[in-house]
Amino acid sequence: MGEMIKGKARGSLTPTDPVSKVLNDDDLLIGILLRLTPKPSSLRNASLIYKRWHRILFDPQFLGRFRKHHWKLLGFFYQQFDEAPNFTPISDQLDLIAAALPENLFDPYSLGGVFLGCRDGIALVLDCARHEAIIWEPTTGSINHVAFPPAVSDGFETSVVSAAMMCSARDVHQHLHNENCLSTFKLVLVCQEYFANQKKVSVCLYDSKSNTWGDIISVTDTCKIANVARPSVIVGNALYWLLSGANILEFDFERQTLVVIEKPTTYAHVTGSSVDMCFQILRGEDNCLGLAVLSKLKLSIQLWGRKSNGDGIVSWVLQKCVQLDELFSRPARRKNVILLAGYDEDTNAIFLSSDSHDFILQLESVQFRYIGRRERTHFRMYYPYTNFYIAGRHDICE
Repeated sequence: MGEMIKGKARGSLTPTDPVSKVLNDDDLLIGILLRLTPKPSSLRNASLIYKRWHRILFDPQFLGRFRKHHWKLLGFFYQQFDEAPNFTPISDQLDLIAAALPENLFDPYSLGGVFLGCRDGIALVLDCARHEAIIWEPTTGSINHVAFPPAVSDGFETSVVSAAMMCSARDVHQHLHNENCLSTFKLVLVCQEYFANQKKVSVCLYDSKSNTWGDIISVTDTCKIANVARPSVIVGNALYWLLSGANILEFDFERQTLVVIEKPTTYAHVTGSSVDMCFQILRGEDNCLGLAVLSKLKLSIQLWGRKSNGDGIVSWVLQKCVQLDELFSRPARRKNVILLAGYDEDTNAIFLSSDSHDFILQLESVQFRYIGRRERTHFRMYYPYTNFYIAGRHDICE
């Protein structure tokens, strides 16, 4: 009775303890670590507890799952004509926008500002009247101004028609530990120059770390950017813009190459700007380039992916067809006008705009979500806003 029990001190864990089973099971432990709040201190402090935790927390696959778990669609901006963009939260409890852009930026009587959507929690606006791009953090109101390069600003026949930005800290740890994404970003300007009945499309890359613009890279093409207000889509190390007539402009910012990719041959007969709102560039399966094509006649969306075969030849492959009959039934006396009005590259969702009602279509689950009613004559472009979000709080994590 009085013999001392040897082997372990009080409070230590044995392999049979429930807590020890969890800590020794990678799958269970990963499930717990995924629920850490996305604050700069959370992952850093947890990684210091055990070497094994550090290995998991810095594993690229875990970081991808962590971003997907916490990176949420919080709402969307929408814009009509030359009005300033308005923000609508997904939940009525979310009030995320701390400060608005300057009121005169979207003055219809000047060249006006062009809202180009959001990426990595940052919004981008082109102010062509002042020859600058505006990088805007909507939740804090912080703004960074980047002047166009002289070669673009001084060109009489050259006009900036689009742009794209991305946070340099695209890794989850870097993104969380970077207090101000406005200081570490890359910006791409897209310009068009008209000469001899042809259009030369050019891009120029700005790096905020060095505060310098790179060389101008050009390609000659007879098509222009389809819609100035339609944002780019990033897939891997490349940015993509839709050209009028549905060909695609690709800028690989790692290899510094600019090329034009032809649309699927099924649509070779499609020309002109009237069909541009029926095409949407996607981030497809396996992180490949994708394309959604709306058929107003068949009330369906065809999803294409650009795949490489065994011989290294890359071509378009039809992957899925989504029927819209139940959602958009045809009126008895007229056609129902449906347009592709935006895309969320983080959640792979398309915004659909009909005569008076707008919806979000999640492409993987093929689930529709009603987002609002509008006046029939006022078409809207939608720009999703995603950021890290902590459940149970009504703000974005800081």
